[in-house]
Amino acid sequence: MNRGQFLTWLAGSAVGAVTGGVLTGAIAEAEPNAPVTVLVGATVIDGTGGRSQPDTTVVLAGDRIVAVGRFPDLPTPPVRTIDLRGKFVIPGLWDMHTHVATAERTFPPMYLAYGVTGIREMWGFPETHSLRRRIEGGELPGPRMLVASSIIDGPPVIWPGSEGVATDAEARAAVRRAHGTGADFVKVYSQLTRETFGAIADESRRVGLRFAGHVPYRIPVEEAVETGLYTLEHMYGMLTAASARASELQAEIDAMPADPGHPEGWLAQRAWLEREAAETYDPARAARLSDLMIRLGCWQSPTLAVQRRLVTGSGYPPPDDPSAEDMLRRYMPESIRQFWTGYRTAPSTPEQIAEREFAFRVRLDLLAAMAEAGVGIVAGTDAGNPYVFPGYSLHEELELLVRAGLAPMRALQAATRDAARCAGWEHLSGTVAPGKFADLVVLDADPLASIGNTRSIHAVVSRGRYLSGADRERMLREVEVAAQEPSPAFVPGGSLGRCCG
Repeated sequence: MNRGQFLTWLAGSAVGAVTGGVLTGAIAEAEPNAPVTVLVGATVIDGTGGRSQPDTTVVLAGDRIVAVGRFPDLPTPPVRTIDLRGKFVIPGLWDMHTHVATAERTFPPMYLAYGVTGIREMWGFPETHSLRRRIEGGELPGPRMLVASSIIDGPPVIWPGSEGVATDAEARAAVRRAHGTGADFVKVYSQLTRETFGAIADESRRVGLRFAGHVPYRIPVEEAVETGLYTLEHMYGMLTAASARASELQAEIDAMPADPGHPEGWLAQRAWLEREAAETYDPARAARLSDLMIRLGCWQSPTLAVQRRLVTGSGYPPPDDPSAEDMLRRYMPESIRQFWTGYRTAPSTPEQIAEREFAFRVRLDLLAAMAEAGVGIVAGTDAGNPYVFPGYSLHEELELLVRAGLAPMRALQAATRDAARCAGWEHLSGTVAPGKFADLVVLDADPLASIGNTRSIHAVVSRGRYLSGADRERMLREVEVAAQEPSPAFVPGGSLGRCCG
């Protein structure tokens, strides 16, 4: 039995009949003569929310899943067969908020080594699009990528290299440029006014792009959602919107001067207002906001990993992760190491730390309420920020989602099925099913028993390529070598990459 005969047998099997032609279509979509890999005996957690499927076979033909099921009469195929009895197979993971993917010899392979087979890069520029083309062309190992426009902000822009727009015409022109560069969506930022934010929304609809990012400081969350914001990043503005004092706190924000690049006094005032909002959290207001987001299809991207860093200062390693300093030295280029260790936003007193910890806990409570209401939630880390590592930190994000109150399945879906839905790729990604991309993670332990088991990676499948433990170790050794080579100075918005937004 050759490859073609094996696939023909598979399409005609009982599973082929049950899938009603889906399997046949998946085989037809697979690249002619693509290598076939058969994964045998694993428990499949397919991402749909259904029951785990023990003793299941997954058949891959090139970059596609062509069959998932039990095949008691499976012939011995002349293809690669991998015994995964005792293992767990989940869909490949998505990180829906990343930066600095253009550190091409370190960041992209790290994503794959830690099971992240898709990313949403939140600050796009020519090098980002070039990297995506090279990955798609097979020149470099790396995740699938969605790419944002350049950050569109209002003057004074927070990050150098952003596009600053002050008028309706400038905002519309920036959206048209984003469309012309091939951006998948428009990235909006914190200093936009009502006029420029509304113009971006209108022009984005006109050219057929979604817009996502920060809720601008001077626009209430409800207004931003009603204007059409597609994903709301970092939960910015959420505590204010869910406060019993929402109107007066928003008035205080409106009275603050424009942010000239994160001065300490401005940040301290914002932190104080956030604490005030947290202390006056109103579940009824949170429920109304959740209803609005559900009705208008706005997704929440909370980026809890980076928010956690801000509790004690993002320029410091997390105290409960002893491996962070070692990872910094081994896997991050010198320029990024210097930037991370020099970037300090630490509170200066125990009282300020306590304020941030309290606000973070209330943010988790708010997120749990939104999840229970049915708001769409996706997992993103803001990788590229200090001590937020590519790939590695996505597993922390999942753990924080569970800490907030999400069930392990719901947290897992935030990085699989729901992430793909948010990306508009649900027909290609997010679940283990015929016709989907052959992106999978093989685990040694059940993530539904403990979400921390997503860290127990046995193997990764990316674009149909099976990356064993030895392959992943080799990739990380190559990352370590690349990280020790000289690199240009890192400047947010510069040629090495763009981060922190």
